[in-house]
Amino acid sequence: MAELFPSFQSKTITIDGVNLHYFCGGSGPPLVLVHGLGSSASVEFYYNLEPLAKHHRVFAIDLPGFGRSDKPVLEYTIALFVRAVSDLMDCEGIERAAVMGVSMGGRVALGLALDSPEKVERLVLVDALGVGAPRRVLSYSILLTRGLGELTLRGTARALRQMNPAVIRRFWGWYLKRPKSVDTIWTDERIANHGSLLATPEYRAAYLSALRSIAGMRQLRDGVVVEDRLPELRMPTLLIWGGHDHIFPARHAQAAKDRIPNGRLEIFDDSGHTPQMEEPERFNRLVLDFLREPVSRRGEGVA
Repeated sequence: MAELFPSFQSKTITIDGVNLHYFCGGSGPPLVLVHGLGSSASVEFYYNLEPLAKHHRVFAIDLPGFGRSDKPVLEYTIALFVRAVSDLMDCEGIERAAVMGVSMGGRVALGLALDSPEKVERLVLVDALGVGAPRRVLSYSILLTRGLGELTLRGTARALRQMNPAVIRRFWGWYLKRPKSVDTIWTDERIANHGSLLATPEYRAAYLSALRSIAGMRQLRDGVVVEDRLPELRMPTLLIWGGHDHIFPARHAQAAKDRIPNGRLEIFDDSGHTPQMEEPERFNRLVLDFLREPVSRRGEGVA
């Protein structure tokens, strides 16, 4: 990964017998990044690591079960992921940091901010799980079904290895109704890398375990949605949302912003579920501006 992220080191720590991988690089105030379900630090923040590291000491974790971290047989839950991020900060001697989470990683960041607010100086939530019930998505209903989910992931792994990448992009663009964005994000190399990940039984098991700990067939598990606790967030909080998010509609972000005392919201009208990938230059500029704001401006809400 040195050629992709030259400012970063690839590091590993062992916590409770589990090896956790993370990237560490840059200089300045600490910034912790948390990826979403089925992703990894290098995939989720491919377009963000280097720009953010020009102004911050960045720590981008591979959550247990994903990326280069160990994938033991266990129940992968939000609580487990929150502990992993907290333990990483402790091991690195980070008492307080800005924390940014995407999708499921946003719920992990929320969990850390609610459970250990002294550790989170500023919070960035990107199309985050936990601030409202997601839209019903057929693919997730399939994956939540025991047996069928396992079979589907094995078939997807074969398809990613064998199908023409252009065909995969066309299908995914049709499914998300975002053909141009998919063409930009899903390069041949990234499709191949994702196929290699899915080919690993341990990865598939971790993915399904995490998904099923979040949601049942009809609704999210108790405690996943924390919209009633959002007023507890006292740190400056920036919500970044794709206007075309097919999982978490932008109205969730607007409602969440109104509940957070120091909340701000920026909607990317031309993005879907991954604005950090679809509009990276605008995204990086927005995040850096938010993180460098002087104390006197904290808490000003922006719709």
